[in-house]
Amino acid sequence: MLKPEEISQTFCILPWIHLSTRPNGHLRLCCTACASSAGPTNKGGRLGYLINEKGAPANLNVSDLISSWNNDYMKSVRLAMLKGKIPASCSKCFKEEQAGFQSKRIWETRYWSEKLDLEKLIKETKRDGQVPPRIYYVDLRLGTKCNLKCIMCSPNDSSMWVSDWYKLYPRIKNKNLKMLMSWQNKGRVDGASYDWYKNNPLFWRQLYKQIPHLKQLYFAGGEALIINEHYQLLEECIKRGQARNIELRYNSNGIDMPDKLFKLWSHFKRVKFHFSLDSIEGMNYYIRYPSDWDSILSNLRRLDESEDNIEVTLACAVQMLNMYYLPEFIKWKIRMNFKKINTWPAGAGLINFHFVYHPAHLNVKVFPGWFKKEIKKKFEKFYDWLINHYRHDKEFIEHPYGINRMKGMVSFMESEDWSKRIPEFKEYIRLMDNIRGTDFKKVFPEMKDLLKRV
Repeated sequence: MLKPEEISQTFCILPWIHLSTRPNGHLRLCCTACASSAGPTNKGGRLGYLINEKGAPANLNVSDLISSWNNDYMKSVRLAMLKGKIPASCSKCFKEEQAGFQSKRIWETRYWSEKLDLEKLIKETKRDGQVPPRIYYVDLRLGTKCNLKCIMCSPNDSSMWVSDWYKLYPRIKNKNLKMLMSWQNKGRVDGASYDWYKNNPLFWRQLYKQIPHLKQLYFAGGEALIINEHYQLLEECIKRGQARNIELRYNSNGIDMPDKLFKLWSHFKRVKFHFSLDSIEGMNYYIRYPSDWDSILSNLRRLDESEDNIEVTLACAVQMLNMYYLPEFIKWKIRMNFKKINTWPAGAGLINFHFVYHPAHLNVKVFPGWFKKEIKKKFEKFYDWLINHYRHDKEFIEHPYGINRMKGMVSFMESEDWSKRIPEFKEYIRLMDNIRGTDFKKVFPEMKDLLKRV
Protein backbone atom coordinates (compact mmCIF):
# COMPACT_ATOMS: atom_id res chain seq x y z
CA MET A 1 0.00 0.00 0.00
CA LEU A 2 1.33 3.40 -1.01
CA LYS A 3 2.29 5.63 1.92
CA PRO A 4 1.90 9.45 1.87
CA GLU A 5 5.63 10.07 2.32
CA GLU A 6 6.31 7.92 -0.75
CA ILE A 7 4.32 10.39 -2.85
CA SER A 8 6.18 13.48 -1.61
CA GLN A 9 7.27 15.16 1.62
CA THR A 10 4.70 17.92 1.10
CA PHE A 11 1.75 15.71 0.19
CA CYS A 12 -1.65 16.34 1.75
CA ILE A 13 -4.60 14.18 0.76
CA LEU A 14 -7.22 16.92 1.07
CA PRO A 15 -6.94 18.49 -2.43
CA TRP A 16 -7.80 15.06 -3.85
CA ILE A 17 -10.86 14.35 -1.71
CA HIS A 18 -12.18 17.53 -0.07
CA LEU A 19 -13.76 20.95 -0.54
CA SER A 20 -14.45 23.55 2.12
CA THR A 21 -16.86 26.49 2.22
CA ARG A 22 -16.90 29.77 4.08
CA PRO A 23 -20.16 31.12 5.56
CA ASN A 24 -20.36 33.63 2.68
CA GLY A 25 -20.14 30.92 0.00
CA HIS A 26 -16.43 31.28 -0.81
CA LEU A 27 -14.77 27.96 -1.61
CA ARG A 28 -11.40 27.18 -0.09
CA LEU A 29 -8.82 24.44 -0.03
CA CYS A 30 -9.54 23.48 3.58
CA CYS A 31 -10.70 25.14 6.79
CA THR A 32 -7.20 26.15 7.85
CA ALA A 33 -5.63 27.14 4.52
CA CYS A 34 -6.83 30.75 4.80
CA ALA A 35 -4.99 31.02 8.12
CA SER A 36 -1.73 30.89 6.17
CA SER A 37 -2.44 34.57 5.45
CA ALA A 38 -2.22 35.43 9.15
CA GLY A 39 0.99 37.01 10.36
CA PRO A 40 2.42 40.15 11.93
CA THR A 41 1.17 42.15 8.96
CA ASN A 42 -1.75 39.88 7.98
CA LYS A 43 -1.03 40.36 4.28
CA GLY A 44 -2.09 37.95 1.56
CA GLY A 45 -5.68 37.63 2.77
CA ARG A 46 -6.83 35.52 -0.20
CA LEU A 47 -4.53 32.60 0.47
CA GLY A 48 -6.44 29.34 0.68
CA TYR A 49 -9.41 30.42 -1.44
CA LEU A 50 -10.11 28.72 -4.75
CA ILE A 51 -9.16 31.65 -6.93
CA ASN A 52 -10.99 31.64 -10.26
CA GLU A 53 -9.88 32.85 -13.69
CA LYS A 54 -10.87 36.43 -12.74
CA GLY A 55 -8.54 36.40 -9.72
CA ALA A 56 -11.41 36.31 -7.21
CA PRO A 57 -12.44 33.52 -4.84
CA ALA A 58 -14.85 31.03 -6.42
CA ASN A 59 -18.17 31.64 -4.69
CA LEU A 60 -21.19 29.36 -4.71
CA ASN A 61 -23.50 32.25 -5.55
CA VAL A 62 -21.79 32.73 -8.90
CA SER A 63 -19.84 29.50 -9.39
CA ASP A 64 -20.65 25.86 -8.75
CA LEU A 65 -19.25 22.94 -6.78
CA ILE A 66 -18.10 20.67 -9.61
CA SER A 67 -16.37 23.19 -11.90
CA SER A 68 -14.53 24.59 -8.86
CA TRP A 69 -13.32 21.08 -7.99
CA ASN A 70 -10.98 21.14 -10.98
CA ASN A 71 -10.37 24.84 -11.46
CA ASP A 72 -6.83 26.05 -12.19
CA TYR A 73 -6.13 26.75 -8.52
CA MET A 74 -7.01 23.23 -7.36
CA LYS A 75 -5.02 21.67 -10.18
CA SER A 76 -1.95 23.79 -9.42
CA VAL A 77 -2.02 22.86 -5.70
CA ARG A 78 -2.15 19.13 -6.51
CA LEU A 79 0.73 19.41 -8.98
CA ALA A 80 2.85 21.43 -6.52
CA MET A 81 2.40 18.77 -3.83
CA LEU A 82 3.29 15.96 -6.24
CA LYS A 83 6.53 17.84 -7.02
CA GLY A 84 7.36 18.20 -3.31
CA LYS A 85 6.64 21.94 -3.22
CA ILE A 86 4.74 23.76 -0.45
CA PRO A 87 1.76 25.71 -1.82
CA ALA A 88 1.54 29.17 -0.23
CA SER A 89 -1.91 28.33 1.15
CA CYS A 90 -0.43 25.44 3.10
CA SER A 91 2.33 27.30 4.97
CA LYS A 92 0.36 27.24 8.25
CA CYS A 93 0.58 23.46 8.54
CA PHE A 94 4.28 23.36 7.79
CA LYS A 95 5.04 26.09 10.35
CA GLU A 96 3.14 24.12 12.99
CA GLU A 97 5.03 20.96 12.08
CA GLN A 98 8.37 22.75 12.39
CA ALA A 99 7.38 23.65 15.96
CA GLY A 100 6.58 20.00 16.73
CA PHE A 101 2.80 20.48 16.59
CA GLN A 102 0.59 17.90 14.83
CA SER A 103 -0.86 19.84 11.89
CA LYS A 104 -4.11 19.29 10.04
CA ARG A 105 -2.11 18.05 7.05
CA ILE A 106 -0.56 15.30 9.17
CA TRP A 107 -3.64 14.00 10.93
CA GLU A 108 -6.03 14.34 8.00
CA THR A 109 -3.65 12.53 5.64
CA ARG A 110 -3.04 9.78 8.19
CA TYR A 111 -6.77 9.37 8.81
CA TRP A 112 -7.88 9.29 5.16
CA SER A 113 -4.99 7.22 3.81
CA GLU A 114 -6.28 4.37 5.99
CA LYS A 115 -9.73 4.62 4.36
CA LEU A 116 -8.93 5.39 0.71
CA ASP A 117 -6.61 3.94 -1.91
CA LEU A 118 -3.81 6.51 -2.27
CA GLU A 119 -2.32 4.73 -5.25
CA LYS A 120 -5.64 4.95 -7.10
CA LEU A 121 -6.01 8.65 -6.27
CA ILE A 122 -2.57 9.43 -7.67
CA LYS A 123 -3.01 7.26 -10.78
CA GLU A 124 -6.27 9.05 -11.57
CA THR A 125 -4.56 12.45 -11.41
CA LYS A 126 -4.05 13.80 -14.93
CA ARG A 127 -0.94 15.66 -16.04
CA ASP A 128 -2.67 19.00 -15.58
CA GLY A 129 -3.74 18.12 -12.01
CA GLN A 130 -7.35 17.28 -12.82
CA VAL A 131 -9.01 14.44 -10.88
CA PRO A 132 -12.43 12.73 -11.22
CA PRO A 133 -15.36 14.64 -9.68
CA ARG A 134 -15.69 12.39 -6.64
CA ILE A 135 -15.81 14.39 -3.42
CA TYR A 136 -15.48 12.21 -0.34
CA TYR A 137 -15.35 14.90 2.32
CA VAL A 138 -17.20 18.25 2.39
CA ASP A 139 -16.85 21.04 4.95
CA LEU A 140 -20.09 23.06 5.01
CA ARG A 141 -20.51 26.48 6.61
CA LEU A 142 -24.17 27.25 5.96
CA GLY A 143 -24.18 30.98 6.61
CA THR A 144 -23.51 32.90 9.81
CA LYS A 145 -26.62 32.17 11.90
CA CYS A 146 -25.28 31.67 15.42
CA ASN A 147 -26.29 31.92 19.07
CA LEU A 148 -22.94 33.19 20.44
CA LYS A 149 -20.55 36.03 19.65
CA CYS A 150 -17.15 34.68 20.68
CA ILE A 151 -14.38 37.17 21.42
CA MET A 152 -12.25 35.78 18.55
CA CYS A 153 -15.13 35.84 16.04
CA SER A 154 -16.66 38.54 13.83
CA PRO A 155 -19.79 39.22 11.74
CA ASN A 156 -18.10 37.20 8.99
CA ASP A 157 -18.91 34.06 10.99
CA SER A 158 -21.58 34.97 13.53
CA SER A 159 -24.83 36.89 13.01
CA MET A 160 -24.82 37.66 16.74
CA TRP A 161 -21.66 39.71 16.24
CA VAL A 162 -23.30 42.31 14.01
CA SER A 163 -24.64 44.57 16.79
CA ASP A 164 -21.28 44.55 18.63
CA TRP A 165 -19.39 45.30 15.42
CA TYR A 166 -21.44 48.45 14.87
CA LYS A 167 -20.47 49.59 18.37
CA LEU A 168 -16.83 48.53 18.09
CA TYR A 169 -15.65 49.56 14.64
CA PRO A 170 -16.28 53.33 14.81
CA ARG A 171 -14.32 53.53 18.10
CA ILE A 172 -11.15 51.79 16.87
CA LYS A 173 -8.14 54.13 16.65
CA ASN A 174 -5.30 51.70 15.86
CA LYS A 175 -4.89 51.40 12.08
CA ASN A 176 -3.89 47.73 12.11
CA LEU A 177 -6.78 46.83 14.39
CA LYS A 178 -9.13 48.80 12.13
CA MET A 179 -7.96 46.79 9.14
CA LEU A 180 -8.27 43.45 10.96
CA MET A 181 -11.77 44.16 12.21
CA SER A 182 -13.11 45.53 8.93
CA TRP A 183 -16.24 43.99 7.46
CA GLN A 184 -15.83 44.73 3.78
CA ASN A 185 -19.14 45.76 2.23
CA LYS A 186 -20.90 43.83 5.03
CA GLY A 187 -19.57 40.56 3.61
CA ARG A 188 -20.88 41.07 0.07
CA VAL A 189 -17.67 40.79 -1.97
CA ASP A 190 -16.96 38.79 -5.13
CA GLY A 191 -20.59 37.68 -5.33
CA ALA A 192 -20.68 36.52 -1.70
CA SER A 193 -23.67 36.49 0.60
CA TYR A 194 -24.48 34.77 3.87
CA ASP A 195 -27.62 33.16 2.45
CA TRP A 196 -25.81 31.56 -0.50
CA TYR A 197 -27.19 28.11 0.39
CA LYS A 198 -30.84 29.26 0.25
CA ASN A 199 -32.67 29.02 -3.07
CA ASN A 200 -29.56 27.58 -4.74
CA PRO A 201 -30.86 24.46 -6.51
CA LEU A 202 -27.68 23.89 -8.56
CA PHE A 203 -25.52 23.59 -5.43
CA TRP A 204 -27.92 21.13 -3.79
CA ARG A 205 -28.33 19.06 -6.97
CA GLN A 206 -24.57 18.74 -7.31
CA LEU A 207 -24.09 17.96 -3.62
CA TYR A 208 -26.86 15.35 -3.63
CA LYS A 209 -25.18 13.67 -6.62
CA GLN A 210 -22.07 13.32 -4.45
CA ILE A 211 -23.95 11.54 -1.64
CA PRO A 212 -22.99 8.03 -2.90
CA HIS A 213 -19.31 9.08 -2.74
CA LEU A 214 -19.48 10.93 0.56
CA LYS A 215 -17.64 9.46 3.50
CA GLN A 216 -17.74 12.52 5.76
CA LEU A 217 -19.84 15.67 6.13
CA TYR A 218 -18.29 18.31 8.36
CA PHE A 219 -20.43 21.13 9.77
CA ALA A 220 -19.14 24.24 11.48
CA GLY A 221 -20.08 27.86 12.12
CA GLY A 222 -22.21 29.81 12.09
CA GLU A 223 -23.86 27.21 14.28
CA ALA A 224 -25.12 24.24 12.25
CA LEU A 225 -27.41 22.94 14.99
CA ILE A 226 -29.75 25.95 14.58
CA ILE A 227 -29.75 25.95 10.74
CA ASN A 228 -32.63 24.15 9.01
CA GLU A 229 -30.72 23.18 5.86
CA HIS A 230 -28.30 21.15 7.98
CA TYR A 231 -31.20 18.96 9.09
CA GLN A 232 -32.57 18.73 5.55
CA LEU A 233 -29.24 17.41 4.27
CA LEU A 234 -29.14 14.73 6.98
CA GLU A 235 -32.68 13.71 6.08
CA GLU A 236 -31.72 13.48 2.39
CA CYS A 237 -28.77 11.19 3.17
CA ILE A 238 -31.13 8.95 5.18
CA LYS A 239 -33.79 9.01 2.46
CA ARG A 240 -31.23 7.89 -0.16
CA GLY A 241 -30.08 5.00 2.03
CA GLN A 242 -26.52 6.33 2.31
CA ALA A 243 -26.43 7.53 5.92
CA ARG A 244 -24.97 4.24 7.14
CA ASN A 245 -21.89 4.91 4.98
CA ILE A 246 -21.32 8.50 6.11
CA GLU A 247 -19.57 9.97 9.12
CA LEU A 248 -20.80 13.29 10.43
CA ARG A 249 -18.37 15.70 12.02
CA TYR A 250 -19.14 18.91 13.88
CA ASN A 251 -17.45 21.83 15.48
CA SER A 252 -20.28 23.20 17.59
CA ASN A 253 -20.82 25.24 20.73
CA GLY A 254 -23.36 22.63 21.84
CA ILE A 255 -25.79 25.23 23.15
CA ASP A 256 -28.88 24.05 21.26
CA MET A 257 -29.29 20.27 20.88
CA PRO A 258 -32.90 19.31 20.02
CA ASP A 259 -34.18 15.74 20.41
CA LYS A 260 -34.56 15.35 16.64
CA LEU A 261 -30.80 15.75 16.27
CA PHE A 262 -30.08 12.56 18.19
CA LYS A 263 -32.80 10.69 16.24
CA LEU A 264 -31.19 11.67 12.93
CA TRP A 265 -27.70 10.83 14.18
CA SER A 266 -28.78 7.27 14.97
CA HIS A 267 -28.96 6.54 11.20
CA PHE A 268 -25.34 7.49 10.47
CA LYS A 269 -22.21 5.38 10.55
CA ARG A 270 -20.53 7.63 13.07
CA VAL A 271 -20.89 11.11 14.55
CA LYS A 272 -17.76 12.97 15.64
CA PHE A 273 -18.88 15.86 17.78
CA HIS A 274 -16.16 18.38 18.62
CA PHE A 275 -17.64 20.42 21.47
CA SER A 276 -16.14 23.92 21.25
CA LEU A 277 -15.08 24.81 24.78
CA ASP A 278 -12.19 27.14 25.57
CA SER A 279 -12.01 27.25 29.34
CA ILE A 280 -14.25 26.86 32.39
CA GLU A 281 -17.01 28.96 33.96
CA GLY A 282 -16.34 32.73 33.83
CA MET A 283 -13.37 32.43 31.47
CA ASN A 284 -15.39 30.47 28.94
CA TYR A 285 -18.24 33.00 29.32
CA TYR A 286 -15.82 35.82 28.46
CA ILE A 287 -14.34 33.98 25.46
CA ARG A 288 -17.52 32.30 24.13
CA TYR A 289 -19.82 35.16 25.06
CA PRO A 290 -22.50 34.91 26.41
CA SER A 291 -22.53 31.12 26.92
CA ASP A 292 -24.24 29.67 29.99
CA TRP A 293 -22.04 27.29 32.00
CA ASP A 294 -24.95 25.28 33.44
CA SER A 295 -26.34 24.66 29.95
CA ILE A 296 -22.91 23.59 28.74
CA LEU A 297 -22.56 21.08 31.58
CA SER A 298 -26.07 19.76 30.94
CA ASN A 299 -25.37 19.10 27.25
CA LEU A 300 -21.96 17.59 28.00
CA ARG A 301 -23.66 15.10 30.31
CA ARG A 302 -26.26 14.37 27.65
CA LEU A 303 -23.56 13.67 25.08
CA ASP A 304 -21.67 11.56 27.60
CA GLU A 305 -24.74 9.29 27.81
CA SER A 306 -25.40 9.22 24.05
CA GLU A 307 -25.45 6.25 21.68
CA ASP A 308 -22.33 4.29 20.83
CA ASN A 309 -22.01 5.72 17.31
CA ILE A 310 -21.46 9.20 18.79
CA GLU A 311 -17.86 10.17 19.61
CA VAL A 312 -17.29 13.36 21.60
CA THR A 313 -14.17 15.48 22.02
CA LEU A 314 -13.54 18.85 23.64
CA ALA A 315 -12.17 21.24 21.02
CA CYS A 316 -10.28 24.19 22.47
CA ALA A 317 -9.34 27.22 20.35
CA VAL A 318 -5.98 28.20 21.85
CA GLN A 319 -5.35 31.93 22.00
CA MET A 320 -4.03 34.69 24.25
CA LEU A 321 -7.02 34.55 26.59
CA ASN A 322 -6.72 30.88 27.54
CA MET A 323 -3.23 29.49 26.92
CA TYR A 324 -1.94 30.41 30.38
CA TYR A 325 -4.97 28.68 31.95
CA LEU A 326 -4.92 25.45 29.92
CA PRO A 327 -3.44 23.42 32.82
CA GLU A 328 -6.46 24.31 34.98
CA PHE A 329 -8.80 23.48 32.10
CA ILE A 330 -7.21 20.06 31.62
CA LYS A 331 -7.32 19.34 35.36
CA TRP A 332 -11.05 20.15 35.31
CA LYS A 333 -11.57 17.75 32.42
CA ILE A 334 -9.74 14.96 34.26
CA ARG A 335 -11.79 15.54 37.43
CA MET A 336 -15.05 15.32 35.45
CA ASN A 337 -14.31 11.65 34.75
CA PHE A 338 -16.40 11.57 31.59
CA LYS A 339 -17.34 8.16 30.18
CA LYS A 340 -16.81 8.97 26.51
CA ILE A 341 -15.65 12.60 26.15
CA ASN A 342 -12.00 12.55 25.08
CA THR A 343 -11.58 9.11 26.55
CA TRP A 344 -8.23 7.48 25.92
CA PRO A 345 -6.64 7.58 23.40
CA ALA A 346 -8.54 10.58 21.94
CA GLY A 347 -6.44 13.67 22.69
CA ALA A 348 -4.44 11.44 25.07
CA GLY A 349 -7.55 11.48 27.24
CA LEU A 350 -7.15 15.25 27.75
CA ILE A 351 -8.42 17.99 25.39
CA ASN A 352 -8.06 18.62 21.65
CA PHE A 353 -6.42 21.90 20.63
CA HIS A 354 -6.18 24.15 17.59
CA PHE A 355 -4.74 27.67 17.30
CA VAL A 356 -6.62 30.91 16.71
CA TYR A 357 -5.08 32.78 13.76
CA HIS A 358 -7.70 35.44 13.22
CA PRO A 359 -7.98 37.98 14.65
CA ALA A 360 -4.19 38.01 14.63
CA HIS A 361 -3.99 40.13 17.81
CA LEU A 362 -5.26 37.10 19.78
CA ASN A 363 -2.72 34.62 18.39
CA VAL A 364 -0.37 33.25 21.08
CA LYS A 365 2.69 34.55 19.22
CA VAL A 366 1.61 38.06 20.26
CA PHE A 367 2.49 37.47 23.93
CA PRO A 368 5.45 39.62 25.02
CA GLY A 369 8.63 37.71 25.83
CA TRP A 370 8.30 38.04 29.62
CA PHE A 371 4.86 36.42 29.60
CA LYS A 372 5.91 33.65 27.22
CA LYS A 373 8.49 32.71 29.86
CA GLU A 374 5.74 32.58 32.51
CA ILE A 375 3.66 30.28 30.34
CA LYS A 376 6.58 27.98 29.56
CA LYS A 377 7.48 27.73 33.26
CA LYS A 378 3.88 26.91 34.19
CA PHE A 379 3.58 24.25 31.48
CA GLU A 380 6.82 22.57 32.54
CA LYS A 381 5.45 22.20 36.09
CA PHE A 382 2.20 20.89 34.63
CA TYR A 383 3.97 18.11 32.70
CA ASP A 384 5.26 16.80 36.05
CA TRP A 385 1.77 17.05 37.55
CA LEU A 386 0.31 14.97 34.69
CA ILE A 387 2.90 12.26 35.14
CA ASN A 388 2.43 12.17 38.93
CA HIS A 389 -1.37 12.55 39.08
CA TYR A 390 -2.77 11.38 35.75
CA ARG A 391 -0.64 8.76 33.99
CA HIS A 392 3.03 7.93 34.24
CA ASP A 393 3.21 5.05 31.75
CA LYS A 394 5.35 5.21 28.63
CA GLU A 395 2.30 5.12 26.33
CA PHE A 396 0.99 8.39 27.77
CA ILE A 397 4.38 10.11 28.03
CA GLU A 398 5.09 9.40 24.35
CA HIS A 399 1.56 10.04 23.07
CA PRO A 400 1.66 12.68 20.26
CA TYR A 401 -1.48 14.40 21.58
CA GLY A 402 -0.46 14.57 25.23
CA ILE A 403 2.61 16.23 26.73
CA ASN A 404 4.34 16.25 23.34
CA ARG A 405 1.49 18.26 21.84
CA MET A 406 1.66 20.80 24.67
CA LYS A 407 5.41 21.14 24.18
CA GLY A 408 4.69 21.76 20.51
CA MET A 409 2.18 24.47 21.46
CA VAL A 410 4.80 26.23 23.58
CA SER A 411 7.38 25.94 20.79
CA PHE A 412 4.87 27.36 18.33
CA MET A 413 4.20 30.29 20.67
CA GLU A 414 7.93 30.98 20.90
CA SER A 415 8.65 30.42 17.19
CA GLU A 416 7.89 34.02 16.14
CA ASP A 417 7.60 37.39 17.85
CA TRP A 418 4.33 39.12 17.00
CA SER A 419 4.45 41.39 20.05
CA LYS A 420 4.15 44.45 17.79
CA ARG A 421 0.43 43.61 17.92
CA ILE A 422 0.23 44.23 21.69
CA PRO A 423 -1.24 47.76 21.17
CA GLU A 424 -4.02 46.18 19.09
CA PHE A 425 -4.67 43.57 21.78
CA LYS A 426 -4.90 46.24 24.50
CA GLU A 427 -7.27 48.46 22.55
CA TYR A 428 -9.44 45.54 21.50
CA ILE A 429 -9.86 44.18 25.03
CA ARG A 430 -10.65 47.61 26.49
CA LEU A 431 -13.24 48.34 23.81
CA MET A 432 -14.90 44.92 24.09
CA ASP A 433 -15.07 45.21 27.89
CA ASN A 434 -16.76 48.57 27.48
CA ILE A 435 -19.26 47.24 24.94
CA ARG A 436 -20.11 44.00 26.76
CA GLY A 437 -19.75 45.08 30.38
CA THR A 438 -17.08 42.42 30.96
CA ASP A 439 -13.88 42.89 32.97
CA PHE A 440 -10.70 41.30 31.60
CA LYS A 441 -8.66 42.05 34.74
CA LYS A 442 -11.13 40.29 37.05
CA VAL A 443 -11.65 37.26 34.81
CA PHE A 444 -7.96 36.80 33.95
CA PRO A 445 -6.16 38.34 36.97
CA GLU A 446 -2.78 36.74 36.20
CA MET A 447 -2.79 38.51 32.82
CA LYS A 448 -3.87 41.98 33.91
CA ASP A 449 -0.37 43.36 33.45
CA LEU A 450 -0.64 42.64 29.72
CA LEU A 451 -2.80 45.74 29.51
CA LYS A 452 0.00 47.80 31.07
CA ARG A 453 3.35 46.24 30.23
CA VAL A 454 5.00 45.19 26.95
